[in-house]
Amino acid sequence: MSAASLPYTVLVLLVELAIGGLAMMTVFDARKQVTAGYVKAGALTVLPLAMLAAWTYLVIGRADEVQGYALASTWLRPFGIAFGAFLVIDCVHTIAAMREAHRLEVIAGTAGSVVGVAALVCLALWLGTPVWSTWGMFLSLLASAGVLGGSLMAMLWGHWYLTSGRLPKEPMEQMSIVLLGLISFQIVTVVLGVVFIPRSIPLGDGVFNGALSANPAFWLRVAVGLVFPLVVTVLAWKAATIRGMMSATGLLYIALGLLLAGEVLARGLLFTTGAAV
Repeated sequence: MSAASLPYTVLVLLVELAIGGLAMMTVFDARKQVTAGYVKAGALTVLPLAMLAAWTYLVIGRADEVQGYALASTWLRPFGIAFGAFLVIDCVHTIAAMREAHRLEVIAGTAGSVVGVAALVCLALWLGTPVWSTWGMFLSLLASAGVLGGSLMAMLWGHWYLTSGRLPKEPMEQMSIVLLGLISFQIVTVVLGVVFIPRSIPLGDGVFNGALSANPAFWLRVAVGLVFPLVVTVLAWKAATIRGMMSATGLLYIALGLLLAGEVLARGLLFTTGAAV
């Protein structure tokens, strides 16, 4: 990964964590499967991530390319507007969570998730010029937002569960199952990114730039960011079914770290090869 593309990678990760985290939390909050305290903790986790993403966006200048990686700069402002709207709604969600206004927090969380998806569309249009398809870029961002936000919120629920042994085990089981589905969806998007050739390769056709199969970073992305998290999440689900919540929480903590590492590798490969993997 080049130094020039690092701010863009940080922006993508923060945006995905914030949008995915709010969506995952809202799903279980709407079903009344989590406690008010957990929603407060989740809101206070997501909001700083969204604020950091907004700050990163503001310090990134308008550019048509990043060391050969073409950017559709006309979509920079629409993305900023969409994500700004997400941040405002997330602030409303956080205030509602602090006041334990359940109906308002669910409405705000749902609205924020919808606006967040719109922001991901604009982000895909901004970054997706070299990728085989702009919608392929969007699916990659959507899947990553799901796995990063989902693993973050599942791990946080595990920590919250450990504060009281009287909470039901079903939310942890279901969060693990949802995360498994999201990782499986991400595997599909990675396969698409491998099968379909990018429209342009930013750094040319060198062994470590053009050919994914010859790039060690790609195989690290697959092993560290997909295979290992899938196995670890299965183990977390198994642990949750027998109320081994401490083990499940630890495993989800590992899954989150692996998924974050995999996403960093994926975006590094994006800016060097044009492949949305």
